[in-house]
Amino acid sequence: QPPARMTPPLTEILRFGVVGVCATLTHLGLLRLGVEGAGLPPVAMNGIAFGAAVAVTWAGQTLWVFPGARRGRAQAMRFAVSVAAGLLGNLGIMALAVHGFGLPYLWGFAAGLIVVPGATYLLNKYWVFAP
Repeated sequence: QPPARMTPPLTEILRFGVVGVCATLTHLGLLRLGVEGAGLPPVAMNGIAFGAAVAVTWAGQTLWVFPGARRGRAQAMRFAVSVAAGLLGNLGIMALAVHGFGLPYLWGFAAGLIVVPGATYLLNKYWVFAP
């Protein structure tokens, strides 16, 4: 395995942001397509769209944001735990917004954007992709 490459912190954060924007656009596009185009329930469609965004996130973070991290089964398992935590947080926020407060689903989506990315960045930097 090649030696770990260190990415400067600001570059890493900017890359994380770019990957996050790509994942968010994937998430939002599929969510709106499912809810407004196909008439699917917002909470269920949010889970499906979140799953698609995870694929974008995995590729971007593994190959670009944290390129020096060790690869392997342990990392994949930690990433799965991080994703599960993000998914549960995201679904919980959406359900609370839509069913608890009666807000439009896009408000729930926006609230999830505020909470979930910061938590997943910390998990990914210091646990999932730690050298």
